[in-house]
Formats: sequence, C-alpha cells, structure tokens
Amino acid sequence: MQNVRPADDATAKWLGLGVFVLGIAFLVVVFFMAFRDLAASGVIGQLATPSPSVEASAALLTFGVKFVLFVVLAYVGSAVAGRGIGLYAASKAAHEE
Repeated sequence: MQNVRPADDATAKWLGLGVFVLGIAFLVVVFFMAFRDLAASGVIGQLATPSPSVEASAALLTFGVKFVLFVVLAYVGSAVAGRGIGLYAASKAAHEE
C-alpha cells in the first residue's frame, strides 16, 4: 500500500519561499555592506592615488580581506537562496512515502 502526498504541499511551499527570501535578504545586506564599507573607507581611492607604499600595501591588504569576507558572505546567501528554491521545487513534486 503506497501513500502519495498531494501534488502541492502548502507548508513546504511557504517554507521554501521564506528560505529563498531570507537568502535574497542576505545577499542584499552583503552587497549593501560591501558598497558602504568600501566607499566610506576610501580603500579604492587610496589605491588609485599615488601615496607611500606602506599606506598602499595596508589599503590593499584591507581591501583583500574585506573582498574575501564579502565573497564568503555572498556565497552563503546564495546557498541559502538555493536551498529555498530546492524546498519550493520539492513541494511541487508528488512524492511517495
């Protein structure tokens, strides 16, 4: 005897949409923080103007560390959004129990 779930699972659908929106919110926050932080600190401006090499290397190191952290955060946000899409897609398919 097989039990088949309905083709549309409302709880999983809303959970998937919620997780997807949370992932998109993470991405928006990360890109806003990156823009604000890099623009406010003037790291890009410091790299473009001629200055002593000590300040340039410190600015470049700061830029590199922030870039890596923002890439990691963006990856996490993308992964969360991807999980939400997966949950939403799974709610649409008929599954056997």
